[in-house]
Amino acid sequence: MKKYLYISIFLAVFALSGCNNDESDQEKVVAESPITEQSRAINNEASTTKIEDAAPIPLKLTQEQKEEYYQKYVTIIEKLNSEDMDFELELEPITNFVDEYWIAIEDFEKLAKDRANMSIVILENSERYNPMIVPKTVKLQIGSKETDIMFKGSFDTQLNTNTPGGRQLFSAFHSISSEAANADGSWTQLGYEGSLMDGGVNYVIDIGGKFSQGGIISSHIVTLKFNCNINGAIS
Repeated sequence: MKKYLYISIFLAVFALSGCNNDESDQEKVVAESPITEQSRAINNEASTTKIEDAAPIPLKLTQEQKEEYYQKYVTIIEKLNSEDMDFELELEPITNFVDEYWIAIEDFEKLAKDRANMSIVILENSERYNPMIVPKTVKLQIGSKETDIMFKGSFDTQLNTNTPGGRQLFSAFHSISSEAANADGSWTQLGYEGSLMDGGVNYVIDIGGKFSQGGIISSHIVTLKFNCNINGAIS
């Protein structure tokens, strides 16, 4: 059974050379650098350059060629699943493949490897929310690209006078929903299980789901922790 790891996102960060006195030279280098195979986003404030791989070019294939390519895709997925990858993969049925899914074999292999080695980071909320709607963001880092899965939990809290000075604690967990935040991939939530922890201060919820992108499906269990403060606000 594949293990699910929560690790920090690995970003390809390159320091821009020079100092404040060389700003004009930096701008000249950026302006003269051709952007062809990769799309480049420049964060001037942080003085970093982020490289994002260009999307593979779709192929125009006949039905017979599509069937041949699909079998080669299957072989790649089976090979990766036999290795020590972080996530197990499966292919969408060939009938679900849209035109942009048909890419060169080497491009598909790279895409599949990135998916099998993707990292998942659960972002901490910077503020607290009403218990009825509590958002959580989970970031998927797939190669040089990112996808966000947005979760929303719904709870009740109540004042507990048995605690020192009295405080709000979780009293009920109603539901949790989730969806991918962009149109490039889709997330299907399959189920969840919640556990009240630490005397009602925390609620830990395991959510199972599948992420589909580029014709490749990966299965995940995401564990989210919701915290109730003394006044009943949730993070």
